Amino acid sequence: MKYLFPSLKIGLVIPAYNEELNIGKTIEQIPRNISDKLDVVVIDDGSMDKTSDIASKYNITLLKHPKNRGNGAATKTGLNYCRERNFDIIVILDADGQHDPKYISNFITPILGDSIDFTIGNRFKYYYDMEPKRKLCSKLMTAFYFIFLRRKVADPTNGYRALSSKLLKELEFESEYSLTQEMLYKIIPYYKYKEIPVKVNPRNHGQSFIKIKNYLLKILLLFLKFYIFPKVRKITHKILSDEFRTRVKSYYLKT
Repeated sequence: MKYLFPSLKIGLVIPAYNEELNIGKTIEQIPRNISDKLDVVVIDDGSMDKTSDIASKYNITLLKHPKNRGNGAATKTGLNYCRERNFDIIVILDADGQHDPKYISNFITPILGDSIDFTIGNRFKYYYDMEPKRKLCSKLMTAFYFIFLRRKVADPTNGYRALSSKLLKELEFESEYSLTQEMLYKIIPYYKYKEIPVKVNPRNHGQSFIKIKNYLLKILLLFLKFYIFPKVRKITHKILSDEFRTRVKSYYLKT
């Protein structure tokens, strides 16, 4: 078999929760000619159905959480697995079949050739019939990043993305719920990134477990933690440092 990226160590991270009706098809659709060192890593996030049983029938790595901790926690488990094994590139996609695996190579190529460290899917490049409240949430996030971080991301809630080994080594992620947004806070202001046009498949089975109100609240808290608080600390430190130097200088002038 001729591989697209021979000898490249690629980790394909797939968090899954109660996806027994989708996980098998998702795995089967992954192109096998990506790399001879491709490791498909499925993280069962405490599923109460047969997700693990079905996934284990394939030639993949299966990691399991004893209880449900959320998509972010499952993704972190997969990223940590890849970090420990020094993967060259890590691709993240959902288990529900909406992220078409045929685009995987499109996420990898820019990282190899264009000094890009991060790629993220853009569903709006093509027509995408998103639920109105979810589309509003996505557009609000786009405006948010442009206003505060001076960066444009057309589809910031898209979980289909890829990271370079450099990113994985330099960054630590904390959130177990809004990891997708924590990534953007920590990546897009400081690293080169590229948006990848993707078409989304309809979800055939199951439902999304994301609650819009909770999601927006978590994003607000993350914004305070990773953007506002660091700036406040920096300004406070500067003020205190200047004040300290002034007092020291004044003391020596008097003596």
